[in-house]
Amino acid sequence: MVADVLPVPCAVAVGLARAHQQREGPRNRHEMWTSRLLDRLDSHVDQRLAQLWRDLALLAEERDPVAASGLRRMVEKQARPGLWARSLEWLLLLGRHLEDLDVALTVPLADKHRIVRQAVNRSSRSTILPVQLRAAGLLAATEGTRPLEEQLLDVLSASVDARRDQFPRPLAAPSSTWLADHGLEGLVRGATRRAAAEFASAMHDLGAAEEEHLTATLLAGLASEFTALPARTRVAGVAGLHLRVGHRTVTKKEERANGADIGVVVDVRVPGRLQLRTGDLIQVKKSVALTPGRAGREDSWTVKRRQLHDLLEHSASSVYWLIRGTGEVLVVPAKFLAAVEGATARPSSQQFTVGYTVVRHTAVAIEQYLTDLIVGLWLGSSSERTLKAAQGTGRTTRPRFALTIDVVLEQHMEG
Repeated sequence: MVADVLPVPCAVAVGLARAHQQREGPRNRHEMWTSRLLDRLDSHVDQRLAQLWRDLALLAEERDPVAASGLRRMVEKQARPGLWARSLEWLLLLGRHLEDLDVALTVPLADKHRIVRQAVNRSSRSTILPVQLRAAGLLAATEGTRPLEEQLLDVLSASVDARRDQFPRPLAAPSSTWLADHGLEGLVRGATRRAAAEFASAMHDLGAAEEEHLTATLLAGLASEFTALPARTRVAGVAGLHLRVGHRTVTKKEERANGADIGVVVDVRVPGRLQLRTGDLIQVKKSVALTPGRAGREDSWTVKRRQLHDLLEHSASSVYWLIRGTGEVLVVPAKFLAAVEGATARPSSQQFTVGYTVVRHTAVAIEQYLTDLIVGLWLGSSSERTLKAAQGTGRTTRPRFALTIDVVLEQHMEG
């Protein structure tokens, strides 16, 4: 009997056939083959192994997250060391279709059971290359001296990340920043988005105001939203985050050296893991569409060349906040505007104009800028010169407004 000669492949085949029959129903186009296979083999295979593979096959095709969670739990309960070791090569061969459950369960089982460790060793010498390579990775993880949780996290993270279309992708899933938690990032991004939306809704009344007043209004809105964050974190069940945003207006005495509208300083502190202070500069420009008598015009912004160069001399990652006629705030790299200047500005001119169509593909929303790029530490510098400029203590550049962001995380989430 073939099941006696090839017990594991036959049990796997029966499990897959059961799953196919259950998923597709009695009238599927492969019913003849699945029925014939089950008739000949079902009663001759290890039923526990066949059941394990039925659930693994169902899990591989399940798209409902709730059902997948139930199947995953069923597989975990059935993952006996002996069964797992016997079919490990098949598990490793199909592991990429099983949400990496082969890795998630093999590492802890190998840590406790010799039979599974031996199976991993045996699989690392397999003549089937995908099995051999996947087993070699498991072997490296199980032979480490670090705690099991760290080993498992490393293996799973690398395996999951390798399956993404592009990775690293720090501005997308699984998380956008070193905060490594969608809940935290969502709260920070949401606070910024609400402040920006409130600012835009008031543009009908504020549009004619000077850029300085518009900037002060926007910063006050940001500070107000972030002040409410602690209560929101408790409601959302997110603990350990202290995030404070403050702002101040530079005094008249300090204004003589203004070279930017906003100096932003970020203080990051995660005890035992991270500690850093970064600074950056922001220039705010309102659209000509907000000028009295020009309502309805297309958005465009006037950029002073000397101011642009001064900004870039102090920080290569400085940005412009461009306020549209609708009140929406677009964030554009100063470097990009310098590139536009280089191609379009006349040598003798002191300023140049950019329209919406020029910046639309480069701009990001203010919530992405503050959350992903500033708090996420992609922008800003810890150099003494940039920090002095951002803090308003430099000799040549003192921003009109100081924006401070303090991020203290008591427990650093890994994701």
